[in-house]
Amino acid sequence: MIEYLFLALFFIFVIIEVFAEYKENKKIEYCTKPLLMPMLILFYIFGVIEISSISDINWFIIIALIGGCAGDIFLMLENVEKWFIFGMGAFLINQIFYIISFFVSITDYSAFDSWGFFLLAPAILILVFTVPRFINKTEDMKIPVLVYMTAIFIMHVAALLRIADPRIQGLPFVLVYVGSISFIFSDACIAVNKWAGEFINARLIIMTTYILAQFYITLGVLLSANL
Repeated sequence: MIEYLFLALFFIFVIIEVFAEYKENKKIEYCTKPLLMPMLILFYIFGVIEISSISDINWFIIIALIGGCAGDIFLMLENVEKWFIFGMGAFLINQIFYIISFFVSITDYSAFDSWGFFLLAPAILILVFTVPRFINKTEDMKIPVLVYMTAIFIMHVAALLRIADPRIQGLPFVLVYVGSISFIFSDACIAVNKWAGEFINARLIIMTTYILAQFYITLGVLLSANL
């Protein structure tokens, strides 16, 4: 039951972090933001042990969340421009290991029904309405941004393809699927805010959707551990 302690700590830090983002309080952010992914990692590890066994821990998910933690730290440092590329690199690792994890978990691709591709619509709409707003303003960052956006879209496709496995349909699938959309929305908002012009409550929206993305994906994978 120790996993619920880490889950409770995670949500406590989430509330404090969201408050810090709303108030734009860097001191509080420096204390709470680096703790979010470690709490999620511990929740996942002990959750898997509780419902299954340590041998069922998906280490690709652990590495993905470590990449997310590194990205969180880089993106909150004072010299944002200097560390932004490192943060993007860390989140690229996050996406790559999510992709590997999702593809490895699928045992029978033939069971995927083509109607499932309609579920790509929300993510495609987000990208269609946001990418044209910032992509031509990224200058020398254009290629890295396109590489990252491609990676996160592949991650979303991999999350969608999980529906082909009857073992992980239902809530485990829905959580990961919604989490992947939330991740795309959050990162699209980061890009729009950075290159197309800041918008109201941008930091609050970005952080909230990002936290939900990481949490939903982790919880969805955790619920798949005993299937």
